[in-house]
Amino acid sequence: MYKIRKHVPLFLRVTVTALWVALLVGFYGDLRARFLPIIQKGTAFPRSLAAALVLFLIFSALILLQTWRAEAFSGLNRLRAALGWLRWVLVLITGAFTSWFFLFTKWSEVFSGPYLRLTFLLLTLWGMAWLATSAWREVINWHAFLASMILFGSIFVLTDALTGVVSYPFGLFWSEGNRIWDYSVLYGHRLYNYPADKLIPAYIDLGRQSLWGMPFLFFDASIVTIRLWSALLFTIPYILFGLFAFYKMKNHRVLWLLAALWTMIFLNQGPIYTPLIWIAILVTATRRMPVWLGALVVVLASYYAIFSRSTWMFAPGIWAALIAFVENNPYGVQKTFQRWVRAIIFGLAGIFGSNLIQPIQVLIKTWQEGGVPTSSQLGAAVGAVGRQPLLWDRLLPNPTFPAGVLFALFSAAGPLIILLIICGLRSRWVLNIWQKLALWGSALAFLAVGVIVSVKIGGGNNLHNLDMFLITIIFITALAWEAGIFAWMLKPARYAYVLHILLFLVILAAASKNMMGALPRALPSQEKAEEVIGVINEAIANVGDTGEILFIDQRQLLTFGNVPRIPLVAEYEKKWMMDEAMANSAAYFAPFFRDLSTHRFALIVSEPLWIKFQGGGYNFGNENDAWVKWVSVPVLCSYQPIETYLDVGIQLLVPRTEPLEEPGIVCPQP
Repeated sequence: MYKIRKHVPLFLRVTVTALWVALLVGFYGDLRARFLPIIQKGTAFPRSLAAALVLFLIFSALILLQTWRAEAFSGLNRLRAALGWLRWVLVLITGAFTSWFFLFTKWSEVFSGPYLRLTFLLLTLWGMAWLATSAWREVINWHAFLASMILFGSIFVLTDALTGVVSYPFGLFWSEGNRIWDYSVLYGHRLYNYPADKLIPAYIDLGRQSLWGMPFLFFDASIVTIRLWSALLFTIPYILFGLFAFYKMKNHRVLWLLAALWTMIFLNQGPIYTPLIWIAILVTATRRMPVWLGALVVVLASYYAIFSRSTWMFAPGIWAALIAFVENNPYGVQKTFQRWVRAIIFGLAGIFGSNLIQPIQVLIKTWQEGGVPTSSQLGAAVGAVGRQPLLWDRLLPNPTFPAGVLFALFSAAGPLIILLIICGLRSRWVLNIWQKLALWGSALAFLAVGVIVSVKIGGGNNLHNLDMFLITIIFITALAWEAGIFAWMLKPARYAYVLHILLFLVILAAASKNMMGALPRALPSQEKAEEVIGVINEAIANVGDTGEILFIDQRQLLTFGNVPRIPLVAEYEKKWMMDEAMANSAAYFAPFFRDLSTHRFALIVSEPLWIKFQGGGYNFGNENDAWVKWVSVPVLCSYQPIETYLDVGIQLLVPRTEPLEEPGIVCPQP
């Protein structure tokens, strides 16, 4: 008798069948929306419709047979057992095929409806889980299904990252091109026609710049190399962090690897900038260190944090103190007093690294120069206070982020938090009141910071500002595992259906996030890119020595030699101007207005500029209006477009010969 027939009660089979009916209804709705207009035109029966129907029929047959007649798989299960280790090769091929299907083929547009995609996803997971199940008397093992979800999510995340590794010379998204330029200037000053004794200013933190720019330290990298390096940085360190965080699983190597891969796909829901991942890795490493060495590592991590992002400054100290205070069997700690001492020392080390080292350096440097430090110097060393408006409507569904920050966060982390609470109560995770305050107090503090930063203008379109909160949840999960509250997961005979459903949602949310909206990159052809570069070079040649050339956008063309080695105008970079525009910084734009009015630049290379105010009812409408007010209007008042390529996202402008005539627009005065 099959185990599924023995252990799964009737109500669960009925539930599965009801869910299949709900999927059928949604699937029909997707087909109707997609294909009914085509059929009504009287065209031939679409092949894509036939493919979708076959897909659903196969999935339906497998699920319903498994639910009600599992013995029908007897022959297939024996064939599976005969495959041996080849089963795992087929598991990986199945996941890779679906990733390729949605990321590299036009069929992903056909399967764009949510229920169409969900059907494809569930069929893929079923196939991977069936192949991963070893016992021939089982159709699908529950643990094999969970592992298959993690493997598929990991394959899709890695494949998705690699879609950006292309030789296309222009930016792949709004800030990508200029961000590559930011990375290059720290170690690649030699690439630019700029005074050797001057630093090239870039609107990026030193933490990211030093990390992403490393290839430029060793050689003149190509754009493909930099994009590959970026893809690796957004994936591999996540896995390393998972290995460090769940180190106590090392005796169960497969489980340890799965935990690391799950960490990657869970944090990818942010996504989270890699410098914070490295900081978290350093903090985790302190667990196996004596207190003096651990404190030094926390100082180092905190110092790196303040150079990476001001909101991260307290995270290393809080994390290190939290782990030392809560962990089940900390290094060298047996008594409550020792636990307190270790946590306090790590907390103070974090404060020193993030708040005191830099001001001390300012003091020493100033005294060496024979002066007295001013409050402005010290304030600049510690960090600037936020100066831009908060858009609280982005917490809820809105044009910029249809899901809204709160709902997206609940979808990503809510099931895991509920699972932690239930398992903690059920298994009686023994914590005193101070440990509970440390555990959930730190999480709530990071949640509050993340929510506030998420609603600052310029953000709120994903969860990357909830980075510290999401990493804290990983730390809590690892500590909870070590405390034994997830022991039920390794005992398949014990079915706690609520817990299994929550666990399923925890993994499914992370594994499916990228796939549900994935589409192939739609880039102009290589011929088109070469044509536009030729036009830019011709415009540069026509300018000659008549004036400077300003690249507001697409500065990576200078980095990789796609255009002549012209003198670099470092100021007035797109991201920097966007930030100042959102802050309504008239002082910053005053010299820009003067340079425009005097036609300092003989040629400007920008993203396409137009004068159209949108308001908050559009995607990034508030940001658009700030850009139009402070950049588009001033530039178009003094310069006129000579070439615009919307598909490439580039515009060439030269000094205006006639006044701008735009109703209701008043040009700024320098």
